[in-house]
Amino acid sequence: MRPREELRSRLVALCAERGWPAGEVAVERPNDRSRGDWASPVALALARPLGRNPREIAAELSGALALDSERWEAPDVAGPGFLNFRLARPYLQDGVRRILADASGFLRSDRLAGRRINVEFVSSNPTGPLHVGHARNAALGDGIAALLASQGAEVTREYYFNDAGRQMDILGASVHARYRQLGEPDFPFPEEGYQGEYIAELARELAAERGDALHQMPLEACLAEFRAFAGDRISAGIRSDLERFRVAFDVWFNESTLYRDGRMDKTLDELRTIGAAYEKDGAMWLRATDYGDTEDRVLVKSTGLPTYLLPDLAYHRDKHERGFDQAIDVWGADHHSYAVRMQAGLRALGYPPDWLRTVIYQQISLIEDGEEVRLSTRRNRMVTLRELLDDVGVDVTRWFLLMRKGDTHMTFDLDLARRQSDENPVYYVQYAHARIAGVFERNERPDLDPAVAGPPESLRLLEAERELELLRGLDDLPDVVSDAADALEPHRLTDALEVLARRFHLWYHEHRILVEDESLARARLALAGATQTALREGLSLLGVSAPESM
Repeated sequence: MRPREELRSRLVALCAERGWPAGEVAVERPNDRSRGDWASPVALALARPLGRNPREIAAELSGALALDSERWEAPDVAGPGFLNFRLARPYLQDGVRRILADASGFLRSDRLAGRRINVEFVSSNPTGPLHVGHARNAALGDGIAALLASQGAEVTREYYFNDAGRQMDILGASVHARYRQLGEPDFPFPEEGYQGEYIAELARELAAERGDALHQMPLEACLAEFRAFAGDRISAGIRSDLERFRVAFDVWFNESTLYRDGRMDKTLDELRTIGAAYEKDGAMWLRATDYGDTEDRVLVKSTGLPTYLLPDLAYHRDKHERGFDQAIDVWGADHHSYAVRMQAGLRALGYPPDWLRTVIYQQISLIEDGEEVRLSTRRNRMVTLRELLDDVGVDVTRWFLLMRKGDTHMTFDLDLARRQSDENPVYYVQYAHARIAGVFERNERPDLDPAVAGPPESLRLLEAERELELLRGLDDLPDVVSDAADALEPHRLTDALEVLARRFHLWYHEHRILVEDESLARARLALAGATQTALREGLSLLGVSAPESM
């Protein structure tokens, strides 16, 4: 059992023995780690219901805990009644052995075992190539999926292709116009058409395959042909770019199937049957105000065409029927209000509020030479994911897109991303891993295996301040991964890995690893091996490589 869970369990049990209404006992990292490794405000929460001084409550709990001295130092009461706990040195030192004994599993747990979770992300319309805005969605969604899987959940990564609707019609008309302009330069281009060079490339590709045969087709059929051709080619490009970005989807779902197999009509019928939909002014409306929204929402326009809401509800209804315990959607900042109406529709269908969790991320400012690069798919002012990967590589791109909390605006500094120095955060972390590999390569004493911790007494030699800092960073990491999974926030792991790398570099500069003292050298090699394992496994969860040399 992890230290935090042990403390929480023991505090809950002590409160229950006394009949105290503790509820959910919080055990947290103190802001100032000099105060301890863990802290609990449980006594403060109990003060009012018990009518007692919180410091007295904390002292009583502290005296009754009877913690293992090999794992914990004696707890202390601080401030108005906080309980502070410090991990004992033997426990921290033995962490090296625990990591080396379970290298691939020490960041993982089975606490979410049995839960089936669908993570839907990217889901860009197949109207153009992926750009850096989509890339943030891809990195964030994939990071969330990896974190949840690390905690034992059965995770399905899903991409929803919006291959039906007006945007696809505009795409088809745009490619058709460029196709006609190959022989008729003055052929009009749609006012809202997509301007990118990729549109002209698609037109030339289709002309090479079909010649001028499409000129003979009726306009409606011709536009459908262009729409299907362009959608297929762009979808294939999206799949290729994501594969290169190390994002592998389990399911590619096409919106058009909801129309073809009647799932959208079935969803509307169900909403009507339960009284959650009504007709007004020739349109069909969702009684969204009955389910937490600020106003009712149109499901089907008076023209007979559905709004985005109806197929999206049908799609999530399909997810629910596939047996997922939870659905997680990663959406851009323009979907804040849309999340509310989706929740209203799903509540109308009978799903609990926590079945769908939405992660809203902010857009990116791409900076080069101190100036922002303006992005627009429609007007062909964009940097594609493919171009970004060509420029700075997969590792840098993924790290930079994950190192900030998703709901904060981020600046992607291309100049910094291109630097191979300790100013570049991913380089700094990867270099720690590679530096450790270099130490192992220089080790000319085969009896000193960095994968073997040696006897416990040798690990007790790890008592320098920098070593204890590094040991604490290693012990923190499983909890960071667990909390990041619960919060759906991969940036917590990038932060922790930077801290761990910094502690390693400081230790490395102050203390020789391959010293003459065999016991100390064995202990320090084992600590380096545990650190390298932690860096490698943490980077792997982020989809970032751990090079042996740089």
